[in-house]
Amino acid sequence: MGRNERAAKTTLKEATALAIGIIDNVRHDLRREEVRLEEEMRERVEAVQAILNEVASIQDAIVAGASEVKRELEKSKKRMVKTGDREFMATQIIGSATRLGELRILHLDAVNRIQGVLARPPSAVDIIERMTKDLLKLSGSWESSAREIDEAIADVVDVNAPIEMIELSRELNNNGYDLILAGDDRGPENIEKCRNKIRQMTGEDRINQS
Repeated sequence: MGRNERAAKTTLKEATALAIGIIDNVRHDLRREEVRLEEEMRERVEAVQAILNEVASIQDAIVAGASEVKRELEKSKKRMVKTGDREFMATQIIGSATRLGELRILHLDAVNRIQGVLARPPSAVDIIERMTKDLLKLSGSWESSAREIDEAIADVVDVNAPIEMIELSRELNNNGYDLILAGDDRGPENIEKCRNKIRQMTGEDRINQS
């Protein structure tokens, strides 16, 4: 096994360990956020549950009360038509209006209580916004770890040409091999032609073009 292959295997092993580490960290961080989200959402719902049940009961009572007052008012109206007792009808009207006012006060109180509990922080939206911000912060550390993995992978193979290849290129280009190829025709044109041939065969001309 060559030097570069040994180094590559070692680096890949390190990169694999880093990858496993970041996966474990992300899994742990996400699980922690999940647990916190569940807890906060449960507390949010439990905080409003009692009020919601109470207000729902009040609303049912308002409906029942309004229906009863309306029935009594209609019965009184029929009695007035039948007997002509306007004084009794007037009393019923005053009583019905008073009762409606009481029911309206109950309704407004229920609305205020609902609005108050809904406005109590943190709202469900606040909880999600908090989690989103936390995830963004966590993603910064995940990204940093991921960058280490990419750097480790990039180091597996040196993109620079090996020194041995560079030395061979210098040997072919700088030690008169073009003259040997030229043979007896040592004219400048033929020597340049031979020099270009060496460069073409070694791929050096492609490097220069890129």
